[in-house]
Amino acid sequence: MDLTLELLRPNTMMNERLVEVCRHLTDDQVAATVDGTYGGIGATLVHIANGRIGYVPRLVLDEKPDHLSEDPFPGFEIVAERLGRGNALLEETTARASELPEIQVSGDDPPGTGTWRMPASLILLQAVNHATEHRSQIATILTQLGIEPPAMDGWTFFFDAGHMIQV
Repeated sequence: MDLTLELLRPNTMMNERLVEVCRHLTDDQVAATVDGTYGGIGATLVHIANGRIGYVPRLVLDEKPDHLSEDPFPGFEIVAERLGRGNALLEETTARASELPEIQVSGDDPPGTGTWRMPASLILLQAVNHATEHRSQIATILTQLGIEPPAMDGWTFFFDAGHMIQV
């Protein structure tokens, strides 16, 4: 079992679950936000999707893809496709991340100016943390709208992925 890959897989499952719950929202609900979150539900989903696909080029020293626009919300099909592609590329690239002991990043990620050298593993940590943080923000907005967010914790993944076996 590749531990790094196993740390990414729950993100993939939970991103998919969250999109499925949000597909049933009205336009007003997709635009809803609360203080302390990134933005509306739709914009935050696009932000997560852009992040997922945007981390891969840093690991394989490739050009970053264009960002999907958050406003207007492009629709769930487009977001789901981009998330799926980003999730798959991240998982595929993880196998090669150990071959890149250090990478160089610049631009808006990390925030600020300059160019930075860092272990490739930190990009994977950021990918996991970033998606988790923003899914939590969407869950907060859903709760404020009176909508039950999906279970998105580690235990849910362990059970649903068949990793938890009763003895």
